[in-house]
Amino acid sequence: MHITVAKFGGSENVLTIDIASDLSLKDLKAVIEAESDFGIKADEMSLFYEGKFLEDDSKTLAQCKLNDYDLITCQRSTLRNGAMPEATTTLRRNMDARDPRQLFEMLRSNSEMLQQIRRNSPQLVDAIQRGDFNKFMEQIAAQSPEMQQRMELDRLASLDPFDPEVQRRIHDIINMQNVQENMEHAVEHAPEVFGHVVMLYINCKVNGHVVKAFVDSGAQMTIMSKACAERCGIMRLVDRRFSGIAKGVGTQKILGRIHLAQLEIEKNYFATSLSVLEDQPMDMLLGLDMLRRHQCVLDLHKNILRIGNVVETSFLPESELPTHARLSGNTPDVDDYEFDRPESPVQSTKRIRSDSHHESRLEQSTTTTSTSTSSSFPEDSIKHITKSGFTREQAIEELRLSNGDATKALVSLMTKSLSVPKRKR
Repeated sequence: MHITVAKFGGSENVLTIDIASDLSLKDLKAVIEAESDFGIKADEMSLFYEGKFLEDDSKTLAQCKLNDYDLITCQRSTLRNGAMPEATTTLRRNMDARDPRQLFEMLRSNSEMLQQIRRNSPQLVDAIQRGDFNKFMEQIAAQSPEMQQRMELDRLASLDPFDPEVQRRIHDIINMQNVQENMEHAVEHAPEVFGHVVMLYINCKVNGHVVKAFVDSGAQMTIMSKACAERCGIMRLVDRRFSGIAKGVGTQKILGRIHLAQLEIEKNYFATSLSVLEDQPMDMLLGLDMLRRHQCVLDLHKNILRIGNVVETSFLPESELPTHARLSGNTPDVDDYEFDRPESPVQSTKRIRSDSHHESRLEQSTTTTSTSTSSSFPEDSIKHITKSGFTREQAIEELRLSNGDATKALVSLMTKSLSVPKRKR
C-alpha cells in the first residue's frame, strides 16, 4: 500500500512510500527517518492520522485503519522518550473521566503544555499557576458550554436524585446535549440543510399589468392583494358577498372574490379566479386551484413552471424578485408572513407605531401627489371616469394619454378591463 507522509508545518515536505499493510508504526517511523529529509529521529517522531495521535507503536497500519494513499502527519515530539504521548494520553483520559480536579493537577505539573495553552487562554494559565481551582473552573466553563452542562450535572447529582425538579433539570440538560450533537452532526455531514432557498416567482400579466406571482402549491386558492387589484384596475369586479377570513400562518381578511380574470403567461391567456386580501405582503399568489385547473407542473430540475403541455415559464432568479422576497430582505411584513414568531408587547407597540407613521406619511404623499396632478385636468372629467369604477390615478393617467379627452380615456380604460373572451361552442 502507498502512504503519503507530510511534515507538520511544511507544505513542501511531503513523502509517498510503498509499504506493507502489516508494518508496525514503530517500523514506519524508521522508514520515514531513513527515506525523508524531515530531520526527525524515529524515537522523537509523532504520527497523526485524521487529527488523531497514533500512540501505540506496536499496532500495524491495518489495525490503525489506514488505507491506500491515506495521508498521515509527522512532527517532532515536544518531549523526548515518549513523554509527549504519555501526556497526551493522560490528558485524553482525564477529559473522558470528566474529573476537573485531576486535570487541574496534571496541567500544573506540565509546564510545556501550559506554554501552549497560554497562547489562546492566558487567564486560564494564570489561574492554574496560582493554584486557584475555582477560577480555573470559571475559565473552563466560560470557554466550553459543554463544561457548563457537566458542572450543572455534577451539582444536580449531589442533590436528591428522587426530587422531581432535579430529574427535570437533568432531563433538560441531557436533551440539550442530544440536540447539540444532532446539530454538529448536521453541520459536518449535511451542511446544505442550513442554507436558504429562493421562493418560486414567475412573471405574468393581469389585465395587461405586469405582476410577479408567487407559486405556492400549498395554498388552496389563488389570491391577490388589494393594492395589486387596484393597480390592475379590477377592484371594481370584487364580489364582497364572498368576504371572510383566510387562515394559514396567521389570518388575513378576505375582501371578496373576483370570479373571472385574465392571466397572461408567456403570451398565452388563462382564466383564473382571485380572492382579494386586504393586507397581503405579496402582490399575487398562484394557489392549488389554478395549478390543478391548468395541470401545472413545478419542474425544479429545469427551474420552470410547465402549464399543460404547451407553455413553459422560468422561475425568477433572486435579483428579479420583489424586495421583500429576497434572502437579503428583512422587512417585518415578510417575517410575519413566513414565520409565526411571537413578539414582545414592546416590539408589537413599536411595529404598530412604525406602521401607523408609514401609513400617515403615505397618505400625505398620495394626497399631495393627487392634488398636484389633478390640477392638470378638469375635475369633472376625472369624476366622469371614476364614476365608472376606475381609480383616480387611472383616470388621470388615461387622460394624460388621451390629451384630456374624457370620452376617449373612458373607452380606453373599459377596453383594457375586458375579461377573458367567451369560448366558441
